[in-house]
Amino acid sequence: MWTEIIDAINAHQRFIISAHTNPDCDALGSELGLALHLQRLGKTVSILNSDPMPPTYAFIDPDGLVQTYSATAHRQTIADANAIIVVDASGGWTRLGRVGNALADAHKPSLCIDHHPNSVKYTDVAVVDPTAAATGELIVELVEAMGGEISPKMAVALYTAIVTDTGNFRFSSTDARTHRITAKLLEAGAQPAKIYNQLYEQNSLGRVKLEGYTLQNIALTHGGRTAYSMLTLEVLERFGVASSDLDSFSGLSQKIKGVDVSVFLVELPRRRVKISLRSNGSVPVNQIAAKFGGGGHVPAAGATADGTLETVLSNVLIEVEKLL
Repeated sequence: MWTEIIDAINAHQRFIISAHTNPDCDALGSELGLALHLQRLGKTVSILNSDPMPPTYAFIDPDGLVQTYSATAHRQTIADANAIIVVDASGGWTRLGRVGNALADAHKPSLCIDHHPNSVKYTDVAVVDPTAAATGELIVELVEAMGGEISPKMAVALYTAIVTDTGNFRFSSTDARTHRITAKLLEAGAQPAKIYNQLYEQNSLGRVKLEGYTLQNIALTHGGRTAYSMLTLEVLERFGVASSDLDSFSGLSQKIKGVDVSVFLVELPRRRVKISLRSNGSVPVNQIAAKFGGGGHVPAAGATADGTLETVLSNVLIEVEKLL
């Protein structure tokens, strides 16, 4: 399945790699793993994302390869590129945010590597495999298909991508393929104990207290089948936590017995709201996310919507109730 992707990589020299807005660790780790592989092939690579890397994940990018897109600073970078590779985002150029508009307008040869279902083909070549537990798995398989070697830095980035997108291997998407791939990453230098420490044991006091605040303010509806919580800009400022550093908060209310769907909303500037949805697998929350211009998987999905927290919450709960 990699023939067209490999041919395109071999045919070009200067690449831009990008991923969806508010990139999670699967997006970031996949970008880095692929970028390091391309660099070892002698290619020139720039990673451009619309949103900055959350501080929690900075350890997977010790060389500072991931850049936050600037229309002014990166205009020439895009002009000079021969090809674009999008990872972990198959919903269209809009899923990439500001940089997506610039890349679409550049009209360069484009590739997509992703594992999300219900994909929309918008690049010239795409490998989309919904059976993969994470896009990081696909990057490992691509490197192997090209006869490449996984370096220790690649192993850390790709292992972290997989471990976070599988919920530490607890999601139903985890299978024997996942463990075979992660075993190779361990052999290549990924150290689970150190990665776990970086992911979950390096939080600021403010972030830990904010988690407690979020837990205290969870509410139930739909007969206890739906749990929801919200964070305002004022609350984020009070605890000194950025909206990009809340990746694990969306699953907090899944700890509650009887909850089928968890809704977590974060207020963003300019009357925007980040929507994070989780389910126990019985409710396809990616269908809800799609109604708000987002996407994802049956048990985990997200989107960004216009409006106030209260309005967006009301609209999301209406969609949840339809599926329940």
